[in-house]
Amino acid sequence: MRWTRTSNGISSRWRERRSPPAPRRRARRAGDPRREAPALIAADREVRVGSTHHATVERVDDRDHVIIEPLPDLTEVLGRLVGPLVVLDTETTGLHRHNGDRLISLAVLPLDRDRGPGEERVTFAAYRLTVNPGRPSSPQALAVHGLTEAELATKPALSRAMASQVVRFIGGSTVVAHNTPFDAGFVQSECERLGMGWRPDEGQVADTRLLCKLLWPGEPGSLDALATRLGVDRGDRDAGHDALADARLLARCLPGLVEALVRHIHGKAAA
Repeated sequence: MRWTRTSNGISSRWRERRSPPAPRRRARRAGDPRREAPALIAADREVRVGSTHHATVERVDDRDHVIIEPLPDLTEVLGRLVGPLVVLDTETTGLHRHNGDRLISLAVLPLDRDRGPGEERVTFAAYRLTVNPGRPSSPQALAVHGLTEAELATKPALSRAMASQVVRFIGGSTVVAHNTPFDAGFVQSECERLGMGWRPDEGQVADTRLLCKLLWPGEPGSLDALATRLGVDRGDRDAGHDALADARLLARCLPGLVEALVRHIHGKAAA
């Protein structure tokens, strides 16, 4: 279960919820995490991370809702990162899938399963697609991906067959993304529009952006910052974002990220 914080307080909700529930006004008992979580959240423009919880923001019906969840168990996350993986990246018309924004392009990049932790695991057998979203991109999103309405008008709309291919390509692998709630969330929303019930299992995802904020508190958590920190060549990313290029960049960052995660876990165990 997750909790949302609105201007009227915090209300519990299930992940499948389509619209925000009415605020619950009854008093919380002492020790209830729904009461204590907001005090644990540190203000941060990129992602809000506290000592026991983290928060993301979703916009639904033109209102922002803060989603509060417990921090992941880093040992469990490490186990996911050394198993079968696919790296996911998307480009969209904007930030808010619950407010009508749509998927434009995606890339699913499976990684070599025969390499060990910390070894380069990039493979180039990827699935990618670009579709007509049926609506214009926001100026901010257009500045990121550079895909104009004229270009996208020549592309097909996302079909059930195309979405099924994406789901089959992901299979039972752990989905890794630099902001998994965003990327996997847009895939989930598009599948729902097509009458498909796909969504990744809680134990089948790894959010590298959240890991960055936990491993390097107070430092920028962007993919660019991660690549620079690990000495990974960013290529021509400054010229614009591309789903497959970004997925490959994140894949090249994973060995260094896994090594940093191992050091962090061992350091906490020794403390």
